[in-house]
Amino acid sequence: MKRFKFRRRTWVLLAVLVAAAVAAVSGYAYFVTSGSGTGTATVATPGGITIWNDDPGGLWPDSAWHSMNVYLNVPGGGNQYVTSVSGNVATYGGCLGTFFEVYTIPVNSEETPGTHTLTGYVRMLTNESLDQTPLCEGAPMTINWSSN
Repeated sequence: MKRFKFRRRTWVLLAVLVAAAVAAVSGYAYFVTSGSGTGTATVATPGGITIWNDDPGGLWPDSAWHSMNVYLNVPGGGNQYVTSVSGNVATYGGCLGTFFEVYTIPVNSEETPGTHTLTGYVRMLTNESLDQTPLCEGAPMTINWSSN
């Protein structure tokens, strides 16, 4: 039986090449293996938008639209899409909310957290069969706002 006679340098080089080949195959197998798993995430719940307004000033029956600042506050945590902001005047004693009309404010945008100023309008309507002036004179006017 004949033995291979190599120099020591050749054996070292051969050992290095074999080690490199084993590492390459192992590395390839490491990166192409498959697996599976699960994870969890929590979806945020949007906070309620708060809406309020400045005083629109003196209203009279059959008056023109009175402008006012309407404030829309989006709580922190993320943007919220607002289609429109609408309001109704609350009844106070004999001063009926139906004596008033509140303009629906179109927004149609994604609002960022914070307070946004919109322009709103309100007017007092004329009632042919009833003079609302004595019923509403000095009455506090509360507008109940909503958004969608």
